[in-house]
Amino acid sequence: MKDGKLKRALKREASNISSPILEELEKGIYKAITVQKNPKANPPTPFIDPTGRGRLAAYVPALGGRPDDPDFFEYASPFGGTVKEGNYGFFGVPVGEAVTILVFFADGGNATEGYWFAVAQSIPDIVSGGCSGEAKVTGDGQGEGVFKDINACKTQPKTIGDAAITKEKELENNPRNKILADQGTYSDPLRGTSTSSPLRDASYEIPQETKVTGWKTPAGSSITMDDGSINDTGEIHAEQIRITTASGAAVILDGSNDFIYAVNSSGSGWVEIGANGEVMVYAEGSLSMRTEKDFNLRADKNINLEAGENINIRSVENTKINATEELHLRSKGNQFLQSEAGMNINVGVNCIVTTGGVLHLNGPIASESELILVDSMPDIQDLTCTEVKDTIVSEMPTHEPFIRTQAKELKETASAFAKATASKKGLDKAEIKK
Repeated sequence: MKDGKLKRALKREASNISSPILEELEKGIYKAITVQKNPKANPPTPFIDPTGRGRLAAYVPALGGRPDDPDFFEYASPFGGTVKEGNYGFFGVPVGEAVTILVFFADGGNATEGYWFAVAQSIPDIVSGGCSGEAKVTGDGQGEGVFKDINACKTQPKTIGDAAITKEKELENNPRNKILADQGTYSDPLRGTSTSSPLRDASYEIPQETKVTGWKTPAGSSITMDDGSINDTGEIHAEQIRITTASGAAVILDGSNDFIYAVNSSGSGWVEIGANGEVMVYAEGSLSMRTEKDFNLRADKNINLEAGENINIRSVENTKINATEELHLRSKGNQFLQSEAGMNINVGVNCIVTTGGVLHLNGPIASESELILVDSMPDIQDLTCTEVKDTIVSEMPTHEPFIRTQAKELKETASAFAKATASKKGLDKAEIKK
């Protein structure tokens, strides 16, 4: 068996050595077409680099290459190297069938030194979800009613031919619009849709050099860097850097409007630092802050604190409230003032007590005030698991690894599911634990 493989390999090598194609290898750069499966094999044989080094299987039509017999071309990265800490560099490899790449044969046209270094792409697209444009009316509300003049993310044409015959409004609305609608940023051109396409500036009546740089993964995650521009009608396209995941989570650095914005894919939490120094935080869930030293909060004007339900304040030692002028305490319900030790009331001038009913000074026994309940929370000190006792907070951030509530809930859900599944299968507790 081994001898048969060797004979075939030597025969192929001999044919290559005597082939006139070798004379062509050193003549320059060639276009090659990538392949992922051998169309003649049954089942289809995958042509995927098993080493994960970025090699691509491709054939060169100009050299008589065939899709069923491709060569592996090594990856020539534009940046990389090795230092004492390890390797570093840039990595980006196209996926899918029939991608046109540019290849060359190094060392004077050595057939075993084939490298690919670039992709020949007709229309670049680096915007996660596609560049914004006039929404196509499909009956889901986009391009209609209050959204008539609101641009949507558009699925971009794949070839120059498609772009030439397809009007902007005929391009399909991208599924990313659903994510933006859930976030609440669909109609916001600064935080939602984006015009950061390499084609934007070239499409003006007086074409401009492109102001956009970036890259996008096959799944749709992207990093776009837009230096901003002004089109023929005076519309300003903001200077922005956007980092966006395929699922819609984003970080936006806006230089034109001077804000920083971060949002998760569902819009249930976001943070923004505005141009005037305002910092806004929104959390559909809990907002937890913790410091192991002092927590200082100062406003040069007002501090407004409001809760839809209760406000609880507790200190382990003393609680002091000072006001330079008046101090007002008011409630629509009953008020309770209680001390488990002595109570001192010192009035500098007059003391006036008014009641709508009877004033009792020494009986009957007054109702007690409500005690704020305390609990213990896990903590990490000096990389050791410990706990903070007698605290009223419902969640307390710690040094990483911080056990987040979501993670605990997922763990509890997984545990419950495992137990239910094991119960159906008749497994005992020891087996579940394993």
